[in-house]
Amino acid sequence: MIIENLINENNLTETEKHLAHYLLDKNNDLEGITSTELGKRSFTSQPAVTRLYKKLGLKTFREFISILLLERNEYFKIRDFSFQSPISFCSSYEETQKTISVLYAQIITRTNLLIDKNMMVRICNRILNATSVDIYGMGMNDTLAKQFHFQLQSLGIYSVYQNGFNLNYIKNMQNQFSNVSIFIQLSELSTDTLHILNELKKKNIYTVGIMGKKYKDLNICQDVIVFDDDMDDELGFMCSFFAAEYIINVIFSMLLYRYQKI
Repeated sequence: MIIENLINENNLTETEKHLAHYLLDKNNDLEGITSTELGKRSFTSQPAVTRLYKKLGLKTFREFISILLLERNEYFKIRDFSFQSPISFCSSYEETQKTISVLYAQIITRTNLLIDKNMMVRICNRILNATSVDIYGMGMNDTLAKQFHFQLQSLGIYSVYQNGFNLNYIKNMQNQFSNVSIFIQLSELSTDTLHILNELKKKNIYTVGIMGKKYKDLNICQDVIVFDDDMDDELGFMCSFFAAEYIINVIFSMLLYRYQKI
């Protein structure tokens, strides 16, 4: 999450952009660096470093640099991948296998950079304490919704798979304050989906979206777990599917661990 803001340079001053370029340069070693040293090496200043990490929501420099080092490692993995154009990725079985393997690795790395750990923990806590979990997956999102529904059921968590809009179901829900509704959306939000999300919001139901990063600020969901939907158009849907499935499997694994500890 830190590195994405540094790459996009959203709301950064010219000095902060200069700092961001230094921090994203693979040749610059940040291990054990202090805020004063970073200011000197980047030809900015220690106060500029402080302003940057506080703007990004971090309280201390040590917290900032520790998270950044982890995210930089993932970011450099993406840049170092040698990925052939997908136009020819079906030329042979060997090329297909190689391309899909690299694609998986890229998607997981990109998704890890976008996942908010605290949000994931919060979502798992809500699922564990839910009376019921509704999983919505309409159209091409159907397969992943069924998968997640099956995973939750395997843990003994009561879940309901929804592949359509049932207004009466939402209106007559009796346990709305302990219900969790999860939306899996691999493509653009449809009018029907927005209608359902708005009805759930009116009912004060805790709602989670698993969607492309363009929807990270969607305010009709309490939490939105985002994946990178900027991958190549030729394989765009496949990339979104892989990313959403990875998120689902991370949540399931966290829940499985929690159940084993009970």
